[in-house]
Amino acid sequence: MIPVSSSSSASSLVSTRMSNGDDEGSGGMSGTSITAGILFLIFAIGATLPLVGTLDMMKTGGGGMSIADSVVTRQDAPGKLQNVEKKEFSLSRSAIQEKLNAIPVFYITTSDNNNMSTDIYLSYEDANNVAAGGSIVKGTTLDQVMYPLVLKRGRMRMAPPPSEVELAEKNLLSNNEKSYFLIPSTKAIDQYKEFNVGDLSKSDIPLFVADRLAFASPKGPQLPLFLDKSDCIASYKRLRNGKSSLPEEPTIRTSSLLETLITMEKGTRPGVNQLAFYATEQDLTKVAELR
Repeated sequence: MIPVSSSSSASSLVSTRMSNGDDEGSGGMSGTSITAGILFLIFAIGATLPLVGTLDMMKTGGGGMSIADSVVTRQDAPGKLQNVEKKEFSLSRSAIQEKLNAIPVFYITTSDNNNMSTDIYLSYEDANNVAAGGSIVKGTTLDQVMYPLVLKRGRMRMAPPPSEVELAEKNLLSNNEKSYFLIPSTKAIDQYKEFNVGDLSKSDIPLFVADRLAFASPKGPQLPLFLDKSDCIASYKRLRNGKSSLPEEPTIRTSSLLETLITMEKGTRPGVNQLAFYATEQDLTKVAELR
């Protein structure tokens, strides 16, 4: 079982129904879901993007701070940055949904009905291990389930969800006490425990970030938040091959999905638009096969 922290900031994300990033009335996204082929390419593109060290990159728009300051981590020194809430830093709900679209998720259903499991897995392997005889593992992307099911904050205008997700949303309207939970991968939880930085709340997902690592992109530098520490280390090693002056081993810091969503919605850090989620190649491949 995943340790549950009663003091985690995750509860505030669910209960306060923050309005800063909620722009349902503005039309939202008309087509955030990526096709299976494009989704499969996300990891491959990330693996070939040029790399730059965060200390070498342009500063964010927040008073000359580095892009590395855009993410809240469990290793941040007390008072390192005073969190503020600035609308110019915050992201719209549609912008957040677009970022969540890069994360595959998996759920379990059976052939005799259209009901999906209340546990939504970040790892296909974990979901497949839990699925009993006669059960079927299906996949979608996190944007389709995070706000409508896990946070119970409603659906924006976007691409139609899988039929099981659509039914689950309808059922929530008649039974709002039912809850859906994100289940982090077993591997990621084991990696997270290595850092001894406290517990995760229910439905929170560990993220890993390497100091001095970012992807260069047409929209400016991206600070990658990895769902698997191994991918984080591999990307740093690739960076070091071109910059031998970097330390041989990366400094890895930990964050979490819900902490990052709070930062994006409230605008508590500059440069949150430059954060990007990176799932494992295996899960991206699998969700493309299942859709």
